[in-house]
Amino acid sequence: MAIGPSAVERWLDLSTEELRAQVKQLVSARLPGDHAVWQAIRRHPALVPRIRGVLSGLAATAAGSKDEAMQKVWISNARAALDLPAPVKAARKPVVKEDPVPEPEPVIELKQPEAQQQKQPHKPAPTMLFQEPS
Repeated sequence: MAIGPSAVERWLDLSTEELRAQVKQLVSARLPGDHAVWQAIRRHPALVPRIRGVLSGLAATAAGSKDEAMQKVWISNARAALDLPAPVKAARKPVVKEDPVPEPEPVIELKQPEAQQQKQPHKPAPTMLFQEPS
């Protein structure tokens, strides 16, 4: 069976083993989350939990294998693709050209140093007397 948006419609009728083979093929294809196949999967609310279960099974199967790290990355990417929201098509709004309003330039005030600053002389530290213990 091929992977494509039209093939996803038939995945609802597949047995667990057949679905597992399809999902394994889909995971190894490493399709981006906005691909048409992932969009078709997200449109079927009954299919998403079945695929999540298959992904958990694939992660458990990959544990301990030499390709475990690579498989875990691919599986986590597939889970992230399932979590993406369905694209919402918004109606196009007419573009209204507005005259650009120039923003006023900010006024920077520079403080000039006061020439008449009076410097106070340093006060000497108070004298401290210590008594010797008797």
